[in-house]
Amino acid sequence: MAGNRTLLTFADRLVLYVLVGAALVLLLTGDGRGSGAAVRITGDGGFERLVPLGSDVTVEVAGPLGTTVVEVAAGEARVLSSPCPHELCVKMGAVRAPGRAVVCVPNRVVVTIVGDGPTPTDAVTR
Repeated sequence: MAGNRTLLTFADRLVLYVLVGAALVLLLTGDGRGSGAAVRITGDGGFERLVPLGSDVTVEVAGPLGTTVVEVAAGEARVLSSPCPHELCVKMGAVRAPGRAVVCVPNRVVVTIVGDGPTPTDAVTR
């Protein structure tokens, strides 16, 4: 029985176009680790250091409680150790995308990813 059957229905083509469009958007926006991405580390007393996100560096930042150790490696930044009581900054893990940050409030240390990549959106308001 030979018929005029098409391999893809309209719904199949629609789904295919949406998936291809989403893949193109992801490809064009990248993962936030562009060549201009960097890590800004700030601390108490005006301390500030800008480190390229692609480098492998350990930075010690003095604060009112002691020394906080920040690691930049493999395209991400994290607080390795801190003298704060609960070590929430250590438990936050690594940040990779521009706009993301790890903050140690008690020791006054802020680690922020800055750069030319897409900034993630947490919420949209009108």
